[in-house]
Amino acid sequence: MGKRLSLFFFTACFAGNFFAQNPYDADIVVAQDGSGDFDKIQAAVQAVPDNSERRTVIYLKKGRYDTEKLMIPASKKNLTIIGESRDETVVSYHMYHCTDAGSENRCPADAYELWKNNAGLIRTSATLTVAADGFIAENLTIRNTAGPVGQALALTVTGDKGIYRNCNILGYQDTVYLWTAGKRSYFENCLVAGRTDYIYGAGIAFFQACEIRSWGKGWITAPSTPQDQPYGYVFNQCKITYATDSPRAGDDGARFALGRPWHEYPKVSWLYCEMSGTVDPLGWPTKWRMDYADTSTGLKLYEYKNTGPGADMSGRAKWAGIRAMTDEEAQEYTVQKVMGGTDGWDPTADL
Repeated sequence: MGKRLSLFFFTACFAGNFFAQNPYDADIVVAQDGSGDFDKIQAAVQAVPDNSERRTVIYLKKGRYDTEKLMIPASKKNLTIIGESRDETVVSYHMYHCTDAGSENRCPADAYELWKNNAGLIRTSATLTVAADGFIAENLTIRNTAGPVGQALALTVTGDKGIYRNCNILGYQDTVYLWTAGKRSYFENCLVAGRTDYIYGAGIAFFQACEIRSWGKGWITAPSTPQDQPYGYVFNQCKITYATDSPRAGDDGARFALGRPWHEYPKVSWLYCEMSGTVDPLGWPTKWRMDYADTSTGLKLYEYKNTGPGADMSGRAKWAGIRAMTDEEAQEYTVQKVMGGTDGWDPTADL
C-alpha cells in the first residue's frame, strides 16, 4: 500500500508540474530559462511542420523576447502562439524605416546587418511578420520600441484568417500593417496603441471589444481599401481612449483623428464604440492628397450608435462618405459577414 501511495503522489506531482510548465498541452514550449524545448521563438517556429492541416501550438513562457525580428513563413499554416501572461510575455524589437540607403532604409544599422539576408524579414520594420494563413496569437504583447522616429511596425500581416486574442499590440507610427487586400484578420479583446496611422493598409480587419489607444495629434487609421472590396476595418464595441506621456513633445493634450485616407477607397466603420472626447470633431480632418476623398461615395466612413463625447457626428467633415449607418446597413457588419469572404470563415466559431 505504501508503494502504491508513493507512486500515486509521484504521478500526481509530475502531472501537476507538467501542467504548470505546459498548461495548454502545447506541441512546443519556448522558455528563456532553458526549461522549454527552445529558448528562441524563431527556432520554435521553424520546427513547426510545413503546410499542416493540424494546428500546432507553441507555448511562450513569460519573458521579454527582444533579440529577434520574427517571421511566420507562409508554409507554417495553422500555428498558434500562446503566451503565459499577456503583460509579461513580451515579443519586442526596435527596427524602423529611415533614409540610410546603405541599410536599405532600415535602421538601426546593426539590426539591419543581423537580418539583411532574409528579404521577407526586412520588407517592413515589423517586430512580427505573419505570412501564414490560420495564425493565432493569444495572451501576449507584441511591440516596437523604436518610438517617434518614423515607420516602426509591431505587426505586419500578409496571411489570411489570422486571430489575435487578448494581446497588446504597441507602437507609435504604423503599429499594425494589414498589408494585403482581401486578407482577413480578427482582433478580440486586444489593446492596439499608437499615434500616427497606426492601423493601416488594404486588408480586412474586425476589432471586437478592443481598446484603441491614441496619443494626441495623430490618426488611428490610414486605410487603403480597394474600390471593389466591400469591407475595410470594422470596430465593434471598442473603446477609443487617450494615451498620455507621449514620447514626442507636443502630443499630450492634443486631439487625435479617426483616420485619414491613404489611397484607394477607404472603408472604416465604428459600431457601438465608446469614444473619448479627445477625438477630433471632424473625425477625418485630412484628405492627404486624395482630391476625391470629400466627394466620392466610394469611401465608406460610417458610424453607428456610438457613445461618449467623441461620438457626436454633428461636427464631422462634410465628405460624401462620412455618415451614420442605417439600421439595415448595420446588419451587414456582423463578424460573420465581414470575415466570411467566399469560404464562410467565422473566427468566433471555436470560442
